[in-house]
Amino acid sequence: MKGYKAFEEGLTNRYGFSYEIGKKYYLNGDLKWNKNGFHFCTRPEDTLRYIDGYNNDYNICEVKGGGEIVTYDDEYYGFYNMYASTEIEILRIVPREEIFDMIMNSYSDRVKRYISLTKLTSDEIEQIKNRYPSLTDTIKYFQDEDFILKRKRG
Repeated sequence: MKGYKAFEEGLTNRYGFSYEIGKKYYLNGDLKWNKNGFHFCTRPEDTLRYIDGYNNDYNICEVKGGGEIVTYDDEYYGFYNMYASTEIEILRIVPREEIFDMIMNSYSDRVKRYISLTKLTSDEIEQIKNRYPSLTDTIKYFQDEDFILKRKRG
């Protein structure tokens, strides 16, 4: 099953394990969502839930999960089709431009999620404002540094 997985710089997961493009990895132990397994999502923006996309460089990779696979949906936060598997192959790093195009050619809820999970470039902000003017307040809330500071101060 193909999907996406986010990594910190150097294709490192949040636990410090480094992966390599083209390699397959196999799970030791029992598969259990959010405890043991290779986690991935079907939508690239959902992978950003697990890393700090505002303050860190990251890569999103296309992956292929295999072996035993379990599904998890977090309806409260609106994250669906998340998986953990006993095998994973890292296929390629997906360029940011490709991810942005996928999201922009989707529906506004996916764009909104992307805005809330990563630091956008000024060009990305302008493209979103032009295509989805209704998301201007969302951009301000999650991307405008002055607004964020005021909000944090209360």
